[in-house]
Amino acid sequence: MKYINRHNRQRQGNSPILWLLLLLLCLSACSSDKGEIPVQPTKATKLYVYVYAPKPAQPTRATYDGDVNTIINENAVYSLKIWVFGHTKHTLLGYYASTQPSSLSTSEPYELIQMTIDETFAETEAASREHVDVYVAANVANSNCNVELDGQMTQAQLEAALIQKTTVDPFGVTAPVSVVPEHVGLPMSGVVRNLSVTGSAPVLRLDNGSGDIARVQLIRTVSKLRFAFSRQTGGETLRVNSIKLNTEMLPIAEYIFMSETEPYNRQRCHIKTDSGYETATPNLLNEAVTEIAENEDPVIYAWGYDEATPEVYEARIETAVANGSLTQKYFYFRESDKLITGEIKYQVGDGDEQTATFTMVDDGTDDGFSRNHVWTIYSYLAEAKLKLIVAEVAPWKQTETNYEFYNW
Repeated sequence: MKYINRHNRQRQGNSPILWLLLLLLCLSACSSDKGEIPVQPTKATKLYVYVYAPKPAQPTRATYDGDVNTIINENAVYSLKIWVFGHTKHTLLGYYASTQPSSLSTSEPYELIQMTIDETFAETEAASREHVDVYVAANVANSNCNVELDGQMTQAQLEAALIQKTTVDPFGVTAPVSVVPEHVGLPMSGVVRNLSVTGSAPVLRLDNGSGDIARVQLIRTVSKLRFAFSRQTGGETLRVNSIKLNTEMLPIAEYIFMSETEPYNRQRCHIKTDSGYETATPNLLNEAVTEIAENEDPVIYAWGYDEATPEVYEARIETAVANGSLTQKYFYFRESDKLITGEIKYQVGDGDEQTATFTMVDDGTDDGFSRNHVWTIYSYLAEAKLKLIVAEVAPWKQTETNYEFYNW
């Protein structure tokens, strides 16, 4: 009886070890059955950053604040970089880079980025964490902006980063960009400052100050200028020989990121004025436009014809181009605080070359030739009795039924 009791005590003493061995054998067997090795959880803390696609470009016509749609590739995001800095100490806390096409290029309005954040910062109690500044750059590369941003950038360097005139003059007049750079896209940026970071390791998120998830809105850093042409069916031919902006129109440099004291709005440009302005006036056209589309009633494509909103008007122009009723040329430029002016040289039939001048609606003190905006200049010929349309700034409502020159 004593032997049995002693044996029972021995079994009880070894029981935890036996159970541990059995547990390990079981786990091993389970892993072997699946052909997998259990993955150890990562210790890296992730900061969730919601990056939103750029909003539709804003029109600059009178006091209308609506939006107009983008064409193919104007929204496309091919590369994305994110920097997170401490708001007070300006120390880099996290960096993210991807050269894979973003889901922002599809119908998704935003993309959730999970980026690794500094562990010391992450382990600090939420109430004691330093607020952060977040910078996001999309499609900003040497190939389209002549600037390379990387993970070694300081916050001061990002604040000073420029798209500027160089030998290839990105988004300027000497080498005008007339199409969205293929597989590179239009440069975009977004910045949010002085945000708190909530949550606990391994998942943190930005707070917008009201308890909701903060988001970074991408904004195109360039403006689009559209020239649209048409003539009446059966009328004289129209040939556009050149399109030029006047001198001192575009600044040599503009900031990629908007400054803290001047956040984005439709009245403000973010240029480096002490860099000076373009002194050249090269022809924006690579060659003359000899085939101008014709239609039965060119006036219906003039702004103000039926009080259409900018979005409706934009769609009308694009539809007309698609069906061959209008001829158009796009140009993407650096923003400017100047009242943009220029000239179009043209010929009607076999006549002599003539010149029409154009002027944008507002200068930089009000609307400016600022980023993420669209301007349209529509020119048309109606009947052979006119040699060219009258070039003038159109008011909100059309002042004459025929032969007007519109911009917005």
